Amino acid sequence: MKDTIITVKTKKRELWYLLAAFILAFFLNILSIIIYHTAWKELYTQFGYVLVLTVVLYVVILIIRLVIRGVAKIFGKKLCI
Repeated sequence: MKDTIITVKTKKRELWYLLAAFILAFFLNILSIIIYHTAWKELYTQFGYVLVLTVVLYVVILIIRLVIRGVAKIFGKKLCI
């Protein structure tokens, strides 16, 4: 079986994607508090939902990136995603 190596560059890139997903989920939580005029304590009481939304957003971003990479591979173009 072939050993695979995950480079530091790849780890950092994935962490940036995860951070972007977390920031988007946190922003959506703030936006929903503003839109629905709820208490600001929901900023920390709904943190579990923010984490779940972060994982969902990360998976969606991952699927989109894999589709783009697959299409690029089919057409023979090199992308840095």
